[in-house]
Amino acid sequence: MSMKRSIRHYLLAGAALAFAALPVGAAVRVLEDVTGDGVVDIDDVNAVINVIVHKQRQPDVAIWADVDASGTVDVDDLNAVLSAMLTHCWHEERTGCDYVWHYDALPEVHLDVPLDEWNRLLTLYDADRLTKEYVHANVRFVTGDGETHVPDAGLRLRGNGSRRRPEGNTGQVHTAGATVWHPTGFGLNLRKFHKDSTHTLRGVRKVHLRYFYHDPTCVRELFCYRLLEQFGVWTAPRDTYCRLWVHVQGDDREAYYGVYTLLEPIDERYLADRADRFGDTGGYLWKCGQGVASLTGLEAATFGTDTDEAAYVLKTRTGELKSARTQLQAFSDSLTMLNDEAFARWLATVCDVTLLVRTYATVVAVGNWDDYWNNSNNYYLYFNSTDPEHYRVFFIPYDLDNTLGSSRKVHAIADSGRHDPLHWGRDERNPLIARVLRIEAYRQLYVQCLRELVDERQGLMDYQSAVSRIQAWHALIAAHVPSDVDRDNVLADQPSKLGNQPRYRLLDDDPQWNFFKVRTAVIDSACVATPHNTDAPSRLFGE
Repeated sequence: MSMKRSIRHYLLAGAALAFAALPVGAAVRVLEDVTGDGVVDIDDVNAVINVIVHKQRQPDVAIWADVDASGTVDVDDLNAVLSAMLTHCWHEERTGCDYVWHYDALPEVHLDVPLDEWNRLLTLYDADRLTKEYVHANVRFVTGDGETHVPDAGLRLRGNGSRRRPEGNTGQVHTAGATVWHPTGFGLNLRKFHKDSTHTLRGVRKVHLRYFYHDPTCVRELFCYRLLEQFGVWTAPRDTYCRLWVHVQGDDREAYYGVYTLLEPIDERYLADRADRFGDTGGYLWKCGQGVASLTGLEAATFGTDTDEAAYVLKTRTGELKSARTQLQAFSDSLTMLNDEAFARWLATVCDVTLLVRTYATVVAVGNWDDYWNNSNNYYLYFNSTDPEHYRVFFIPYDLDNTLGSSRKVHAIADSGRHDPLHWGRDERNPLIARVLRIEAYRQLYVQCLRELVDERQGLMDYQSAVSRIQAWHALIAAHVPSDVDRDNVLADQPSKLGNQPRYRLLDDDPQWNFFKVRTAVIDSACVATPHNTDAPSRLFGE
C-alpha cells in the first residue's frame, strides 16, 4: 500500500469516528494528544496527516506528531494516534452491547409516550399497517448494571405478520382507563431526533423489541440466535429477554406488555461492532426477503432503500443504489452462470465458505423453512467493498421464529422436523447453498457440522442440552409472562398454532414428536452414508 493510499485509508477511518475521543485529563498529556487539547480525537489524526502530507512545521505540532519518538513523522505515528482513539471507542461500544444484551439479566424497558404521539402512531397504522414512521417517546432502560434515561427517542411499529395495532380498533384513539391493548413489535431509534452521545444506551443506538407472535414456548428465535453464536457463527445478531412497559401520558399507570426479546438490528453499528471480522465496514448491506429474494432473475426483481418494501433493500450507502445493484447483479451472474469448477474457484475468493456452511447447517438443523433455500426469504448479504468484482460477501440469517417444530407446508417442505437436511429447499430456484454443497469438500463439511450440532458431546442441540437451556430460560421469565395484553398467558410446550404439525414438542421426551429427538434421528440417518472428513476444504482449496 502506497504512502498516500495509507494516509487516505486512515483519514477515512478517522472521519467515520469523528465523535470518538479518548479523555486524557488535565494533569498529564499522553503521547497521542498531538494538539494538546486534552483528548485524542480526529483533530489529532488530522494534525499528523498535515505534518506528513503538507509538511506542516508548527513546532509544537511537529514535535508531538512524532508519537513514537523515531525522529520522523510517518504512518507509524498516525497508526499510534488512531489506535489510541479506536481503543477507547471500541471499549465504549462493547460495554454498551454487554449492558443491553446481558444474557443473565431480565432488563426492563419503559416507554413513556405523549398522548398526541401515541394517537399519531395509531393513525399511522390505520393509514398503512406497514408504516415505518417514528413518533416521539421517552425511554427508561433498567438492569442490575444501572439505569439509563433517554428523552425524546424515536419509536415505531415493527414486524410483518406480527405487527398489530397496539391499541383498540381502526379509527379509535387512546381510551384511558379502558384500554384494549394488543401485542406488537416495536423499534427504538434512540438518536432519531437528537444526534448526540446522550441519546444511546451506553453507545447502543437502536434496538428491536419483538414479542412471541406465535411461539407459546417464548424461546424459539432466541434459542436459534444463541445456537448460532455457540456454534461459532459470529454474524448472528444478539438477542435476549426483556420486560416491556408502555405509558401513555395522562394514564394513571403503565401498561405491562409482558416478556419481549431485545434483538440487535443489522445495520451500520452491527457492522462496526464486528469490523475486525468483516475487514471493511464501508460496503453494501442488503436486506433480502419478501419470499422472492432468490438471487436469480434480478432483472425482474424489486429494489429499494429503507422506506421501501422490496425483495432487495439497501441498508447502507443508500444513495448508491445503482452501483450496489450492479455489484449484486454481478454476484448473481457468477452464482448462476459459472460452471462447477469455475464456481468453486470464484466462491473461495469472495466468501468465507466455512462460515457460510456452518451458518446454513444451523439454519437447516433447527428446521427453518422460512429461509433462503426453501422460501427465498429472511437473510442479509453484506459485501465488504463497493468494488463490483473485488469483495468478500457474508450471509446473515434473521427472523428465526419459524423453527424448532413450527412447521408449515411451503414449497419443498411439509414437515420441517423430518425433512431431509441434505435436500432442504428448492435447488433451482434458490441455488446458492445447493451449488456450494455440490462441491464435495463442502458437502462433507456440511455433514460434519450437522453431526456436531446434534452430538450430545457438543452440548448444542441434542435433547438434554437443549432442554436444560430452555428450562433455565423459562425459570427466568415464567413469572413475568402474564401481562396487561394477555393476563391469562402462560408458557406452553407447543408449536405455532399457524403450523401444520401440532404434535411437536420441545420439552416432552416422546421420541416420535420431540423436535430435538426427531431432528437428531433424521440428521443421523441422512448423514450416515457420507464419510467423516474434517480437512476436505483445506485439501481441495489449499486454504
